[in-house]
Amino acid sequence: MAGGVSRLITAEVVLEAHRTGRSLARDSSTRITDEARDLAARLGVAIGSPAPELPGETPVRGGDTRVQVVIGSDHGGYELKSALKIVLTKAGYTLKDVGCQGAAAVDYPDFAREVASCVARGDAARGVMIDTIGVASAMVCNRVAGCRAAACESMTSALSSRRHNDANILTLGASLHTVEQAAAMLLAWLGEAYEGGRHQRRVDKIMALDSRTRPR
Repeated sequence: MAGGVSRLITAEVVLEAHRTGRSLARDSSTRITDEARDLAARLGVAIGSPAPELPGETPVRGGDTRVQVVIGSDHGGYELKSALKIVLTKAGYTLKDVGCQGAAAVDYPDFAREVASCVARGDAARGVMIDTIGVASAMVCNRVAGCRAAACESMTSALSSRRHNDANILTLGASLHTVEQAAAMLLAWLGEAYEGGRHQRRVDKIMALDSRTRPR
């Protein structure tokens, strides 16, 4: 913003957005209070960015075959995944959908592994996997070397997984959230930066436990 003045999103701003039925855009200079984040999640007010960049990642540019977000689901998460794809596309993120492609019963490990493998290979900067609860898919993703998947049920846990754990995969439970709640969490998670510092040695210890070979 002009003059180096940053914009602050407070709980009052979120309430006004909820009253008028609009979402809130932000850029790199925007600051958001924790109270505003939590309220936005409860009210389903999306806080996104008109020109998204993933903190800590090299921006995806023309000619680059990588995508910013790989997304997958089982049958329990298919409808939510379809809705979130629209949200992410409108927000400007590049996507890869690894399935499933309908409501017929499938096995979540197949699609969670695809999401995790894309992230581990570097084909995508972040991953999102959706099943009915979210926990099962996180278990699968965390079996793939290089992945740090977080099953999150709240805005607080989603943001903490980025700030403190450098999570590169978010797993969501379709039965736990409305589309608006899930969209707000996902956009906030994608926009949140890893803090590093004292957290880095702990993340290093997590990764040191992983002696498996990365997917080829």
